[in-house]
Amino acid sequence: MPHFISKNMFMQTNIKHDNFYIAEYLVNNKYPNLQILPILYNNSIFFIRCIKRDNDFLYKIDKLTRPNDLNIIKKVLNFISSGLDIISHNLNKVNKKHTKGMQTGFLLNENELKNIKPDLIEIGFGSGRHIIDLANSNTNKIILGFEIHFPSIRQVLNAIELYEIKNLYICNFDARQIIQTLDINSVDTIFLHFPVPWNKAKHRRVFSRDFLENSFRILKNNGYINIRSDDFEYVRDSINEALSADHAHFEVLKNKDTKIISKYEQRWTNLKKDIYELHIFKQPLYDKQQSLSQIDFEFDIKQINFLDICNKKWIHDSIFINIGDLYYSKPNSKRNISVVQISFGSFYMPFNTFLILEDNKLHYLKQPLNIKSHTIAHKFLCNILKHGDNAVKKGEL
Repeated sequence: MPHFISKNMFMQTNIKHDNFYIAEYLVNNKYPNLQILPILYNNSIFFIRCIKRDNDFLYKIDKLTRPNDLNIIKKVLNFISSGLDIISHNLNKVNKKHTKGMQTGFLLNENELKNIKPDLIEIGFGSGRHIIDLANSNTNKIILGFEIHFPSIRQVLNAIELYEIKNLYICNFDARQIIQTLDINSVDTIFLHFPVPWNKAKHRRVFSRDFLENSFRILKNNGYINIRSDDFEYVRDSINEALSADHAHFEVLKNKDTKIISKYEQRWTNLKKDIYELHIFKQPLYDKQQSLSQIDFEFDIKQINFLDICNKKWIHDSIFINIGDLYYSKPNSKRNISVVQISFGSFYMPFNTFLILEDNKLHYLKQPLNIKSHTIAHKFLCNILKHGDNAVKKGEL
């Protein structure tokens, strides 16, 4: 990830450079040697972390607020480092293969997903062989791919531009959360090919009973989840999850020929390892479909003392809230801002963002999703901000 190490500290704050605005440092309440530098860009904010060490300063992007485009990060860091005494850096010009497809409009954030209606979804597309073939073979359908490995995302974005694909969109977000925001009865098929099995930490798997229920909500009648795996335990557990549903219809295939296979699958096929395929169908009898009700994630709170709640954790039923370190403006700063990192939602699908307090107005840096776990967590958080630890008492949500 782009970074640099300098002998001295960047001091030119509250300045505009190109289409960036560099605000004043915010200091960590717990660790004075750690500061964040807010960067305002295209109606969004991201943070550059500044860590004062024994004999130097380390500057790097904050992972939680990191922009997708490496060019943006390097442009800001190059400007910040331009007047400093640099010890080391990795801010050379970005390789074209890393940025070729970044500006095509096919990499969407969670808010932009509202503008598309996917017919086919692939979760964890890896090298992209299968999802690119899906797009080329179904030009009349909208394809949506989820991936958290950014080199894989860049590879597919490059292919989209190279082959002039018009119906394939990519999202770098937790698919288990996003699919809860999609329209009911709208998707034909969800592909989950060679997911990490996590046999010793099954709560980390993509496929679970909750995932099954959320998938059935958005699948059309007789639509299905398509799982391919070389891990028999994963497939067996997926079958057991399917059997736990009120209505079950599935088929299991072993070593079925397929037109497109990944490098990973080719490796196991060459070693004569068995490959399993599982189709789990949504039946017309399934009747647990619910439309989403829209919620505004706003705060009706005038006075907040972040010192009372930072570095604390609350748990209520299946929902948790973890508030991390506090960052605040230095004395005599032009703007009085406080920022805390927060994780909340479901234990196994945490949502990470920042809370920003400025001029007695509180808001999220990145908005939660309009899903049940985030809605409950937001209400829980509002009670904590108003009543502190008493908010966890039974019946106060």
